Amino acid sequence: MDLQEWLTGRYSRVTRLALIFLVIFLISLVIQRFVTGGTSEIVNIDPSETLKTLIQLYAIINPWTVLPTFIAFTSDLNESGRNQVLQTTMAIVIALLFSFALFGTLLLQALSINVSSFEFGGGILLMVIAIEMLGGSPRNKSVETGQVAVVPLATPLLVGPGTMTTLIVLTSAEPVINVLVGGLLAALATYLTLRLAPYLMRVLGPNGTQAIGRLMAIVLAAVAANMIFQALSAWHIAR
Repeated sequence: MDLQEWLTGRYSRVTRLALIFLVIFLISLVIQRFVTGGTSEIVNIDPSETLKTLIQLYAIINPWTVLPTFIAFTSDLNESGRNQVLQTTMAIVIALLFSFALFGTLLLQALSINVSSFEFGGGILLMVIAIEMLGGSPRNKSVETGQVAVVPLATPLLVGPGTMTTLIVLTSAEPVINVLVGGLLAALATYLTLRLAPYLMRVLGPNGTQAIGRLMAIVLAAVAANMIFQALSAWHIAR
């Protein structure tokens, strides 16, 4: 395959996006290297912490509740057009996840906000989001199809304030590399969920999709409760 064929080929867009994500990931590791002053945290990935991060981020991103919106906005598109929307959406999602993970803590320091305060406020915010999700509050907004990849799919439906809160709290408690890898895996799981959206909607039906979305909301509520408890423990209010 020559260069021109690669640039215009059917799978060139996916390949280029994969290469861009790889470059972003490597740059993130370099930033991590200078922040920590060593390479031990880069090569020592904790599988258990990474898995925990994956579960928490997938719960807060909760692509199951976005399935009906994604189907509605892409129903008039062919498979190629739907895939293009999905690829653009996931590119924005990964960029946001990496940005919050790498620079969220610096933002807190710039605003002179300690982690416990952010954890407490963020826990309350996540709990409100979980309650709204359990109550079946709609997450979709009216928007032109051409804009749907960025708004509302990528943000605020998939990556919103709750995701930013979770990432900042996670990066303050564990090595950034675990959060980056967990975030990348959560983005991959989200991509697969939305990629199979038509099939999942047919198999599960509206009730099944709603049930899984509610289950993710319960997981999110548990994460929120734990964040609030950690903040209260740091203030010696709870133990």
